[in-house]
Amino acid sequence: MRQKRGKVRTLLCSFIPGAAEMYMGFMKTGISLMTIFVLCFVVPSIFRFSDVFILFGILAWFYSFFHARNLASYSEEEFHALADEYVWNSWIEGKEIKISNPTLRKWGAVILIVFGASQLWNTISHWIYSLIPEHMWNQVYMIIDEVPQIAVAIVIIVIGCKLIAGKKEELNGEGN
Repeated sequence: MRQKRGKVRTLLCSFIPGAAEMYMGFMKTGISLMTIFVLCFVVPSIFRFSDVFILFGILAWFYSFFHARNLASYSEEEFHALADEYVWNSWIEGKEIKISNPTLRKWGAVILIVFGASQLWNTISHWIYSLIPEHMWNQVYMIIDEVPQIAVAIVIIVIGCKLIAGKKEELNGEGN
């Protein structure tokens, strides 16, 4: 049952993402905030992704903290008028994720490909490590360790060249 609680207890619970929402009776909201927060730390550690994802966890913590403080500041009428729903329901609007913007789809695909390639490279480099004798590993590791940075540099250069070529075509089209 949803009800406003004491401000001190709500403040203490708000330090744990989703706990204050659950304490006030918003179970779906609290569970979804806890899930997002935990996944921001679990996914990078399982898949050995970059620590950049931890920044999302920090953002989720701040969002949850201020969301709980916001809920506590509502009047009784406003508080009881709020719906308890999962946080991601407001993001996906309906039951299906649709990305209609072609530029957003393209960059989303690029980001997914880069993360997938990074994960694949980490796995392959561990396999190579298990195949190469330990005394040779230091020389091989220097080469293997640099491949992701070289690949990213090449992708950045190609994107830059395409942007310049696109701008040149745009300028040539305006001059005619």
